Amino acid sequence: MAKVKIILPLLLVLALAAWWFIPHDSEEDKAYYVAVFCAVDHQDSQTAEQQMRNVIEGGNSDYALQKIRYKSALGLRVISRWQALTPDEQQRARQDNSVCQQLLNR
Repeated sequence: MAKVKIILPLLLVLALAAWWFIPHDSEEDKAYYVAVFCAVDHQDSQTAEQQMRNVIEGGNSDYALQKIRYKSALGLRVISRWQALTPDEQQRARQDNSVCQQLLNR
């Protein structure tokens, strides 16, 4: 019985800590990152990530109280979705920004 009193709270604390460290990105954030990715030159994934960072963090005003920080994990997820598209889908996405957003928001 004494072990249960120790183990149960310990498990609850571990579960809460695990939940806390898992990224919780809103649908709005995901759509914003997709829109930014579709707007920048995404021929090379390394430069695309840097360009996304520049656009997202570069939009901050010097006097802003809450500055938007680039979420690398979310940016990399968008880039990996792009890389998972077929060459035909990538070509269509390069030609039309709205198609790009539709394909990456699936």
